Amino acid sequence: MIFTNLIQTNLKTSWVGKNIEYYSFTDSTNDDACELILNNEAEEGMIIITDYQKKGRGRRNNKWLSSPGENLTFSLILKKDVKKLPLLSILSGIAVVKGIKQFANIECNLKWPNDIMLNNKKIGGILIETKNMDTDSYVIIGIGLNVNQQEISQELVSIASSLRIENSNPIQREPLLAFILNEFEKLYNTNSEQWPILWKKYCNHLNKEITFHKDDTALTGYFINIDNHGNAIINTDSEQISVSTGILEIL
Repeated sequence: MIFTNLIQTNLKTSWVGKNIEYYSFTDSTNDDACELILNNEAEEGMIIITDYQKKGRGRRNNKWLSSPGENLTFSLILKKDVKKLPLLSILSGIAVVKGIKQFANIECNLKWPNDIMLNNKKIGGILIETKNMDTDSYVIIGIGLNVNQQEISQELVSIASSLRIENSNPIQREPLLAFILNEFEKLYNTNSEQWPILWKKYCNHLNKEITFHKDDTALTGYFINIDNHGNAIINTDSEQISVSTGILEIL
């Protein structure tokens, strides 16, 4: 069970997380956020969180599986800010790794665009969706983070993990979430042009050889930067290429 009062006790925000909708179980917190928006019940900075997300999804419609009662699966609702929208995935990843460091003193990294990595294994992911309602436009930031999960399926054990598995100690989820939200609001209020610079500090494949897979094509080169829209800048043998989507493989 998630204790929302314990989240709010540790919040230092002025608007993020001040309103929390908690469900013991649900199909998808992003879908719940959409429903709140359509019912005109959504508020800026509202959090929807669950102990058990049965049909979680990631980028490219991949499934996100989470053990009941052990992890963090939540969505954050924002009013759409056109200027900041392209970089919200970058900002969200930074907030997660900074929040983990501040609360649990665990150093995590980021894999483009917003996979949360620990010891070169994925422990979290972020899915951003938009929703229009009358004259208002909203952004929904869905975050899944493996916190206290102690078992990973055999087909994923080589690439996925959790904070508990990698660190051996259980972590209290409510204050961890609060620390992530604190970092999110703090960063959100800064100049978004600085976010790509900060993101690079946490990137685990900067200047490394990578391959991008998109549809039936593959592009190999060196990951050298991200631009002010969060696109990856790849240095190939012949040119520098900007990549906005795809699956990144570190070679």
